[in-house]
Amino acid sequence: MKLEPYHYFALAKAIDDLINVYQSVNDKQTVNAVQALTTEKINEILTEDSTQKEELLQFILDPHLTKASAERYLNRLKEHVTPFVAPSSKQVEKVFRKTKKLHLPNFDAMDLKEHTYIGWNDPGQQQKFLLYYDEHGLQGLKGNFSSNVLKNVCSICHKTSEVALFLATTKKGGDGTYTKKGNYICVDSEKCNHQLYDKKQLLDFVAKVK
Repeated sequence: MKLEPYHYFALAKAIDDLINVYQSVNDKQTVNAVQALTTEKINEILTEDSTQKEELLQFILDPHLTKASAERYLNRLKEHVTPFVAPSSKQVEKVFRKTKKLHLPNFDAMDLKEHTYIGWNDPGQQQKFLLYYDEHGLQGLKGNFSSNVLKNVCSICHKTSEVALFLATTKKGGDGTYTKKGNYICVDSEKCNHQLYDKKQLLDFVAKVK
């Protein structure tokens, strides 16, 4: 069984929501409905049958399930997560070749099993950098990043969070003119990754900005 980081966090969220229902709802029909939704989510993410999948489907049916036991289980499940592949310094510099004085993130200090993308801020230049993989390999996106932080919905993870305006400069048409496109995204990219349950949301954001 192989999991992507966003799969792992989607499963963790579904299990946490189910535990909240176990602990706060007495209506059996409601509990059964949420159990069914959680089962559906697991089958949607884990498309291939496996021992781990069957174990998880049984695990969630325990009405006495606690957050502590779920955390222990998720730690074991995390062993199956495929980590974000840390690129070399040269690869990152190639992606952002037009950027002078590029400050690279410390990949060694990150839990790469918790990253669908890598994002870091450069407050000195008021910029934010994003690294991600698509079918063509390693890709990057750079934009001006506002210092004005507010509570709003992030355009990547689609959750309410501390966000700021990200604006990327793009070419418009064949006349050589440039335009800025962007939207509000999480200031804390690590938190954003923890709240990202579908990689398509990230790729959709990139497509709109680029």
